Amino acid sequence: MGIVRSENLTKIYTHGRVEVRAIDGVTLDIEEGDFTVIAGPSGSGKTTILNIIGTMDSATHGSISVGGIDITNLTKGERADFRRDKVGFIFQNYNLIPVLSVYENIEFVLDLTRRYTAHEKKEKIDNLLKELGIENLAERRPSELSSGQQQRVAIARALIKDPILILADEPTANLDTCTGKEVVDLMEKINMEKRTTFIFSSHDPMIIERARSVIRIRDGRIEGKGL
Repeated sequence: MGIVRSENLTKIYTHGRVEVRAIDGVTLDIEEGDFTVIAGPSGSGKTTILNIIGTMDSATHGSISVGGIDITNLTKGERADFRRDKVGFIFQNYNLIPVLSVYENIEFVLDLTRRYTAHEKKEKIDNLLKELGIENLAERRPSELSSGQQQRVAIARALIKDPILILADEPTANLDTCTGKEVVDLMEKINMEKRTTFIFSSHDPMIIERARSVIRIRDGRIEGKGL
């Protein structure tokens, strides 16, 4: 079953009289449960594609559905609701809230959904922290964590609301090779055990080698698919 399907996606940014095509006629068909990498050099358009899939941006032309929902023409509010309920994000800079503890950073995501009681939240968070091997970090703030620990917390925050897919934008960019491998190992384990769909944007060879599907993009156009 296709979890992301797009047809002729195009995103144009205008700077004065200059038009920049960040992506140009991108057609995708990504299956549920995939471990997919959109690979390409900086400025190729891979982050723009992720942002459109995650409704952080919208296409200028073309159509796209995610999880069977047509997100092409959603309003700003509808896009925000979709992101909140359906998509988990992992960023290269972690994007943790510095004044909150690890536990509170994860709890904040559940609070936004308004679907859980205090008891349900605690049980859900405690179980996930244990599963990811960071239960001893619950009371620490981001500044007290290593880069690898921060990225594990970011993964926990993305997973906690049981999204239909997780979008990871250059998740190893700020990690050393050893820590990056540990983080990718963890995401691959989650993908295999939970069948959680992961879509990465990356030019990291380690992620590309581990992917089960690779979409190669350059200058806003897909130039190849496959491993």
